[in-house]
Amino acid sequence: MHSFRMVLIPQCGQCGTAVTDDAGRDLLVPTRLLDGALRRRLAAEGWEVIPGTPRVNRGPADTVGGDRLTCPACAGRREQAADAERRRLAADHARPRVKTVDLSAKLGEGWTLTQRAGDAERHCWLVERDGAVRGRVRRYRRAGGGFSTGWEAHALQDIYWFRQEAVACAQHRPNSSYLWSGRDLAAWGVATNPPYGADRPEWATRTRKDTA
Repeated sequence: MHSFRMVLIPQCGQCGTAVTDDAGRDLLVPTRLLDGALRRRLAAEGWEVIPGTPRVNRGPADTVGGDRLTCPACAGRREQAADAERRRLAADHARPRVKTVDLSAKLGEGWTLTQRAGDAERHCWLVERDGAVRGRVRRYRRAGGGFSTGWEAHALQDIYWFRQEAVACAQHRPNSSYLWSGRDLAAWGVATNPPYGADRPEWATRTRKDTA
């Protein structure tokens, strides 16, 4: 009776470049969960290592619970792309402001909504604090090209825009968790990241119509 042992070759999750041993041969391991020494070696060589989670690992070849690797070349290209996006965002946000709304009374000292040239046509405002962009709010564009009266809110983290879900009391319509009922409420969501069950702020009323 023969027994078989699974062996795996750890590799980059993006391009498939294999990890090699000291002799330059593909490294063989028994599981995608790598040991600490190998993780440290790969990190020293410029690999990005996201350790797996033994608690959810369902077997030696589990791609979810196992370690995830990115080779130095792919990590470098990704960082170059991120740097290019940071420069693009910085240039975009450095454009002269053509309209500013002071939200200090609603959100706290230093908070404003601003528009650059062309933003009004897109129904888009940047949410800023002391001149630094923290997010954006914009009317939802329907598939047909028209604009809804509901507002999307996105918080900015580095180069990524993350949608801020509307809290129950401020939704555009029942069960429309991704749309806020007003522009300033959407900005409040960006600024405070309120929990889903939060109360509406005291300044908000259900009959107020925010401007485009």
